[in-house]
Amino acid sequence: MKIVRVVALMLCCSSLSFAVNKDLVQLQRDLEDKINAMQNDIDTKLAALTGMLQAMQSDTRRTADQVAGLQETVGNSVSKSLTPVAGMGAKVDSMGDDVRSLKDALADLSSRLERMDAKMTDIKNQIQVIQSPPSVPPPAGAAAPLTPGGTSALVPTTGPGIPPAGMSADKSYNDAATDLQTGKTDLAYNEFQQYLTYYPNTELAANAQYYIGEIEYNRGRYTDAVKSFDAVLEHYPNNPKTSDAHLMKAYALLKANQRTKAVQEFRVLVAKYPNTDNSRRALQQLRAIGAQTR
Repeated sequence: MKIVRVVALMLCCSSLSFAVNKDLVQLQRDLEDKINAMQNDIDTKLAALTGMLQAMQSDTRRTADQVAGLQETVGNSVSKSLTPVAGMGAKVDSMGDDVRSLKDALADLSSRLERMDAKMTDIKNQIQVIQSPPSVPPPAGAAAPLTPGGTSALVPTTGPGIPPAGMSADKSYNDAATDLQTGKTDLAYNEFQQYLTYYPNTELAANAQYYIGEIEYNRGRYTDAVKSFDAVLEHYPNNPKTSDAHLMKAYALLKANQRTKAVQEFRVLVAKYPNTDNSRRALQQLRAIGAQTR
C-alpha cells in the first residue's frame, strides 16, 4: 500500500515538472521573438538614420560647392568692377602730382616776378635819383646857403620816396622778413615800415603792411592792428594777403570787444572767399561766438 502511494506521488511530481518546463520553453521562445523583433526594428531605424545622414552630407557638399562657386563669381565681378576704379585712382594720383608740380612752378614764377618787381622799383628809384640828383653839400667850413629870410637852410640828401643810396627793395624786404622769422620783431617792424616808405607800390608791399598789422596784433595793440589790416584792404584789394587781412582784422575787432564789427568782417570774408581755409576759420569762429553765419 505504501509503495503504491509513493509511486503515485512520484508520478504527480513528474507531471508537474514537465508542465513547468514546457511553460519555460514557451516563455523563452516568446522572449526571443520579442528580442528579434526589437533588433529588426532597431536595424530598420538605424538604416533609415544612416540614409538621412548620407543625404544631409550630400546636400552639405552641394551647398558648399554652390557657395564656393558663388564666392568665385562675386570675386571675379568685384575684381572686374574695381579695375576701372584702380585705373582712375592712378590717374587721380598722376593729376595730383601734376597739380603739385604746377603749384611749385607757379610759386617759383611768383617769386621771380616779385624779385623782378623789386628790381624794377630799384631801377626806377635810381633813374629818379639820376634825373633829380641831390644838391651837393657845401664844402667843409663853408656856411650853409641862406634862405630869403636870412636863415640857413638844410640841404636834403634824399627826396620823399627816394631810398638812401645803396638801399634796394629786394634786400630791404628780405632783411625784414628774416628778422621777423628769427624773433627780432621790433627791428622787423621798423624795417617793414621803412620798406613801405620807399617801396609802397611793389608786389611785396601788401605783405609788409600785413606783417606790420600782425606784429601789432601780437603785441595786443588791436586798434592799431585793425588800421594796418584796413590799409591792406584799401591799398591792395586784389593781393594774396587780402583774405588774410580780412580774417586778422575780424580777430582784432573781436579782441577789441567790437563783436558786431567782427561778425560783419567774418561774414564779408565768407562771402568773398567761399570754400577757402580762411572762410572755414571764419565760419568756425562765428559758430564759436554764437553768431549766425549769414
